[in-house]
Formats: sequence, C-alpha cells, structure tokens
Amino acid sequence: MKTQRKDHYLTISEFSRISEIKRKTLIFYDNIGVFSPKHTASNGYRYYTHDQIYVIAVINVLKEFGMPLSEIKEYTTNITPEYAIALLRKQEINLNDKIEELRSIQDMLEIKLQKLEEGASSKTDIVQIQYFKEAPVFISDPFSADRNYIPDDIWLSFYMQCKQQHISFGYPEGYLIKMENLLNGQISDVSNIMVHINDRKYANDTIPEGYYVSACGKGGLEDTKEIYDRLFTFIKERNYLITGDAYEERLIDEVGSSKKDYQITRVRIRISQKAG
Repeated sequence: MKTQRKDHYLTISEFSRISEIKRKTLIFYDNIGVFSPKHTASNGYRYYTHDQIYVIAVINVLKEFGMPLSEIKEYTTNITPEYAIALLRKQEINLNDKIEELRSIQDMLEIKLQKLEEGASSKTDIVQIQYFKEAPVFISDPFSADRNYIPDDIWLSFYMQCKQQHISFGYPEGYLIKMENLLNGQISDVSNIMVHINDRKYANDTIPEGYYVSACGKGGLEDTKEIYDRLFTFIKERNYLITGDAYEERLIDEVGSSKKDYQITRVRIRISQKAG
C-alpha cells in the first residue's frame, strides 16, 4: 500500500497556524472523532495534509453557526456530495439571516450614535421651531394606555414584531401621542410605541416632514409632563396651531447614562407653519 511521504504532511503546529485553529482544539476534535489527522505516528505525533485545510474550514464555519459537534461529527464521518449540498444550502440560509442581523445592528448603532450626539449637545431650557425631514420609524399596532401602565402584552407584541423584521433591540425608543389627545391635554394617553430607524427598509411608517415645535428635557418617557407644559405654553403664546401628532424619542437613555438626570428625551409636535 502506497503511503504519503512524511515531507508532504503538516505537523499539528503547522496545521494549527495555517487553519487558525488552536492545537488543543485539534486534539479535542481528534479525541471525539470530529476531525482526525491523516496520520498519527507511533510516538503519538499528529500529521495533516493540505487537503484537510478545506475540511477544517467548513467545520469551523459550521461551529460558528452554532451547529452541535455531534451533527458536525455525523457530517465528517459520512461526507457525500448530496450531504454536503444539503448542509451548505442550509447554512447559506443561516448566513443570510446572520448578515441581515448584523446589518440591523449596524443600522441601530448608527442612529444610536446620532441620537446620543444630539442629546449631548441639546439644551433642556429652550423651546424652538424646527423643520424636520421625513424620518423612518417602526411603529407598533395602535392602542390606548397610560404611559406609566402600558400592559406587558403590548410590549411583548411589539418586541416580537421587531424581531420578525430583523430590528435589533437598542434602537432609540419613543411614544406617539395622537393629535386629538394633544388638543385635550391628554399627554399621558399613548397611542403607539415606536423606534427611530436609520435605514428605511426596516421601517413600517414615517414621521412626516414639516415644521415642529420641539423641546428636550431630562429623564425618560415617564418624565415628559414638564416638556409638554413648555411646548403648550410656547404654542399658546405665539398663537400656533397644532396640526399633527406628537413624537417622543429618547436621545440619551440607559446606554448613554445610568443616571436619570443625565438622560434626555425630546418631544416634537407638528404645527402650522404660520401663526393662526
């Protein structure tokens, strides 16, 4: 029987360096039968071939995707074209899902950074009229609840919807207050939960473009009464008309500060461009 010359083999150290798999991991794989060297000498030294680099690369990918070692072992002990095609097609789907998840995380981090920078430079003692461009948001199904007592099932439903749309947790959060509630002074009556999105492909709604009276205040979404008091006073004194809903967003939340006094929430109410 023809045997491969020893100088065509790679030592375990060489194979480890090329494959970027630790020696102890290679030894572990050999001991449990997941991946073994092509040749083991009488002195116990392990030797691998260059062709095995491709196999260990696939094993590493499968492991990164979370496939149990027992399933990987089943694959490596019974490698066939049919098995490989089915397995790799399945992992391709998993990889696409992972890529989408990473893109969502990147999108979340981009807008999180943007909002944190806005919050860090904001002033909590002024009210101003600002022109905002149309902004994408992902919004919950409509409901009516006090902001301090939103039922858990509403939150759960919203989080599950976010998950189904590959929306990562961590996006800047906020509430929507309907125009009719604003006109009645019912700023505690929340109509929707929403997250502020950077990439429109994750959005299911938008904040309309237009002029808004806006103000920032310290604290979270439960601490907005003082902000609304200032906004309503500003609108009344200047005889503006409320022409749309109010949109709340946390610029600085627990990610930016563990202290409530350093957290910042912004509220904007759509108004007529000219005084009535």
